[in-house]
Amino acid sequence: MGIVLSILKNEVKKNLSIVILCAGEGTRLKKITKTTPKPLIKIEPLNSISILYYNIKTLLNFEIDKIAIVIGHLGVSIREYLTTIKKNDHTLQDKLIIIDTENQYKLGPLYSFLSITKNKSFFTRNNYYLVIPGDTIFDYSILKEIIYIISKNYTLIHKYPFVFYRIIGLKTLEELYSINRIISNAEITKLGSEIILKKISQLKIRDILSENTLNQLIPITALSYDSINEILNMNRENLNKTIWETLNSIIFNGKKVLAFEIENKHQFYDIDNKKDLKNLKKKKGQ
Repeated sequence: MGIVLSILKNEVKKNLSIVILCAGEGTRLKKITKTTPKPLIKIEPLNSISILYYNIKTLLNFEIDKIAIVIGHLGVSIREYLTTIKKNDHTLQDKLIIIDTENQYKLGPLYSFLSITKNKSFFTRNNYYLVIPGDTIFDYSILKEIIYIISKNYTLIHKYPFVFYRIIGLKTLEELYSINRIISNAEITKLGSEIILKKISQLKIRDILSENTLNQLIPITALSYDSINEILNMNRENLNKTIWETLNSIIFNGKKVLAFEIENKHQFYDIDNKKDLKNLKKKKGQ
C-alpha cells in the first residue's frame, strides 16, 4: 500500500491533518453505547477490532502525521483505549492527539469539531483538515480516492470547503439500508470545470421516487484553517448543530463549496443496526 503514497506531494502530506469525531452518544444503538462508545464497538468481520482502530490503521497507510481524536461521551474509555494503542505501538505516540470537547459535544457534532480550534499545536495556519465520523467504517479505496482528489486540487482547498458524493439509485440504497434511513443528498450545479454544491438536503429512503438517483453525500469534509475560522465566527451568530447545516449556511452567505464525485463502488458503513453488520459481512465475504 505504501506505493500509492506517491499521489501525495510532500507539501500536501505535510499540511494534511485528520480529525476523527468520537464525541457523540450513539443514541441509535442505545443498549450498546450506554457503556461502550460507538467508535470502540468491535466488528467481527474486521477481525474483531474496533471501528476507531480500523480507521486509524487505514489512515496510517497514507503516512499522515497528525490524527486528532475528538472525545466527549464516555471519553475516558476512548482515552484509555488510545493510551493502550500508543503503548503497543510507539510510532503512534506523536501521531495520535486527543482533544476533549469538555461537554461541548452535547450541543451537537459541529461544536465537537470546533473544539480542535482550542488546540493551538494542532490547529495551525496553512494546514487543512479531513473531518470524518468515528462511528463509520471507510474502505481503504474511498479514502485513497478522496486524498488523491485533494492532492490534485491543493490550491483550491485553501479557498473553499470540499465535500464528496456518489451517484446512487434507490434499489442500491434499499439493499444497503433500512427504508427509514435518512440520506444526505448533495444538490449540485456545474460552473465551468467545477462542480458547486448548492445545498445539502436530508431525505428518507422511503420518500425517494423509484426512478430517481441521488448524490449521496460521503460523510467526509475537507476544510482549511481559514474556512474553519470562518465557521467559528459564523457560528457565533447561527445555531447550527451539524457540519452539513453549516455548509448550507456558508452557501447561503455567498461562498462556494466544491463537490467531487466518488465512484459508487467505494463503500462506507455507518453501523446503526443488524442490517449494517449483515452488509459488512457480505462485503468482507463472511
